[in-house]
Amino acid sequence: MIDEFFILRRDGLTLFHITLEENLYIIQMPTDLFAGFSSAIVAFASELGSGHLSKIEIEDQIYVYEVMKDFITVARISSDDDETIAEHVVAILYREFVREYKDELKDYDGTVRRDLFFPFSEKVKKIITKCEKIAEKNPHLLANIPPSIELDAIEKLSDFSEELVVNFPEATIKLTREFQRKLPADLMHYTMFRLGKEVGKDVAQKKIKKKVNDKSLMKLLKKISVCSLDENVVTLQICPFCRGRETEEHDCDFVAGFIEGAYNDSGISAREINCHAVGDQYCKFRIYKN
Repeated sequence: MIDEFFILRRDGLTLFHITLEENLYIIQMPTDLFAGFSSAIVAFASELGSGHLSKIEIEDQIYVYEVMKDFITVARISSDDDETIAEHVVAILYREFVREYKDELKDYDGTVRRDLFFPFSEKVKKIITKCEKIAEKNPHLLANIPPSIELDAIEKLSDFSEELVVNFPEATIKLTREFQRKLPADLMHYTMFRLGKEVGKDVAQKKIKKKVNDKSLMKLLKKISVCSLDENVVTLQICPFCRGRETEEHDCDFVAGFIEGAYNDSGISAREINCHAVGDQYCKFRIYKN
């Protein structure tokens, strides 16, 4: 997943470095030299005015870059690895690093201390082990759920992911409601929609086993609630996903994503247009067909 990981200051100082997989066929650049090179090439890319450096490919190795205001993170992965998942894991590692060493980073005067951040190595190994476990079972979770979501919540969802599909809809409703409560407000809508889309696609593949049309979609949705479809608008008369909640915004992004994922057609999308949680009589979802 990740063979080597760096956290650098933008001025070229190495804050943290760990090699996770020894490969005799990879000639490793000295850490300080690599940090200086990365700082220079990030600055060069910025000067070009075409955005930040995102990756460098050298034969079968890829160096994935994430550039922040004061820091640069770099992950070395194999060309066989998934870049999107690697980016997600790097974002988690950086978040945990800043969280753990917030005070040290604030007061850091530039003195190179090789031991200051070394204890973070054990946490890196634990985080990557968890991410590997999740990616092996459900790669779409790491690819689609924002890295700012706590890893324990993603891991729990991954553990029950098979149940989300196999025991549809009872387990699907229960587990997604529980997961949604743990999400920060600014990420809830996006995360629940993406999750619904993946679950909808998987449920349709297992339950319908052919391309979904309006009729087969309604067959799935009627397992969730009393519902109807009229002029490309799905109405759930009793929505179990927002039941008992009162919100200021539409709350059933999971259902909108589920509908879109079930169709699994790039020309079809779905959005919630009415929600019981905001005071509407029923939850309604418009299906857009291009």
